[in-house]
Amino acid sequence: MSINRIFENHNIIYDELAYGDPNYMGSLIRAKGKTIILVNTDIKNAGRINFTKAHELGHFSLNHKGQQFECSRTDMLDSTRKPFELEANQFAKEFLLPEQMVKSISMSAPFDFDTIKSMGNEFMVSKLVAVFRILDFHLGDYAVIGSNHGVITQVGMSKSLIGRVNLLKLGGLIDNNSFAKECLISNLRMNGYSTIDPNTWITRNMRGSTISLKEYSRADKSSGSVMTLLKVDFK
Repeated sequence: MSINRIFENHNIIYDELAYGDPNYMGSLIRAKGKTIILVNTDIKNAGRINFTKAHELGHFSLNHKGQQFECSRTDMLDSTRKPFELEANQFAKEFLLPEQMVKSISMSAPFDFDTIKSMGNEFMVSKLVAVFRILDFHLGDYAVIGSNHGVITQVGMSKSLIGRVNLLKLGGLIDNNSFAKECLISNLRMNGYSTIDPNTWITRNMRGSTISLKEYSRADKSSGSVMTLLKVDFK
């Protein structure tokens, strides 16, 4: 069932407006016995709009207490520290990419940009949402780091990697020797994973064993953003 049909079935008033604020994503408003969901069309990305609609539906379906939720771009990242926003994000991911439809794909497909793009297109979500959902089920030791103008904005790991290494933290700077940095400042376009010094991205190896690291980065120079995929091998 489409999100818009769900809105209709629950008598939710839905509208899309241009707000002139790229940081504002959408709202859930309860007023005078009515429920209103608004989405900012300044987003200019169908996948992000779709996720915002599902996120606001999450606030409604999870019965989050409050008259109004104004959700920013930061609120829709897994790094947000707001419990209601984290819950709405998880609801949106599970609603748009149901486990029974994506688990087998995530477990068997290569962890690369072709898989991420394919899943994003199939389920009408952004690449960022797709890659984090893939990591929910992937069996390999993989991670993703998102950065904007060299500052780390998103960090995620496959479940098998959690607790085994620490990556650079949110708000930190990417290493000048990383492929991510080179992609951002030059014409480098990577077509696969390349070996890199583990210290470029990993701050602590909690297993104590020797590890090798491979990086696969792609940059969007118009926005200054870079998505970095990492593959960790324990020896």
